[in-house]
Amino acid sequence: MMQSYDKLTTISSLDKLTHIISRLPSIGEKTAMRLAIYLFNCESEYLEDFAESLNSLHENIKLCKKCFSLSETEVCSICENDKRDNSIICVIESFPDMLAIERTKEYNGVYHVLGNLIAPLKGIGISDIKIKELLDRTKNDDIKEIILAFSASLEADTTAGFIYKKLIEENFKGKITRITYGISLGSDIENADSRSLGRSLIDRLEIE
Repeated sequence: MMQSYDKLTTISSLDKLTHIISRLPSIGEKTAMRLAIYLFNCESEYLEDFAESLNSLHENIKLCKKCFSLSETEVCSICENDKRDNSIICVIESFPDMLAIERTKEYNGVYHVLGNLIAPLKGIGISDIKIKELLDRTKNDDIKEIILAFSASLEADTTAGFIYKKLIEENFKGKITRITYGISLGSDIENADSRSLGRSLIDRLEIE
């Protein structure tokens, strides 16, 4: 009896790698297969470096103890920089957002990385992100401003609203602002052009 076409063309190792790659954000099955085949065609030296980088990822990279950004040291270079304005904290969702803001060269304060936004439909609640840690930081009387720098989305509005409410409840005395200009609905800070993002920082509005 002849074997089916699917069985004849199944390569378990390639299928496994394709499945692993397809779990990456924005990677479909066809793209994952192309990447798996690309890796197969790469030189062994490259694959060894690639594998070593993956294996050491959690060992070499950690969360900054102050702002929870990614760092190779206990405290990241921005938090350690005495030339940064520690009285202003820019609250962001993720590390790529921080990189995008840094590229604008319009901000000289420090950051607080939440790690995600409140999204009940995705199973992400208040306790899953670094809001408590932010509130702890704002108990320092030296903090003059909290900037909420999120992409435009329902989750961002929910998170911003909750943080604002908690800061008021905690009697935070400084300003609470949010970036606005140049960030349209559904757009990501990570992918915004530097000029528009820089403008949105400069023209941020105080939340009332």
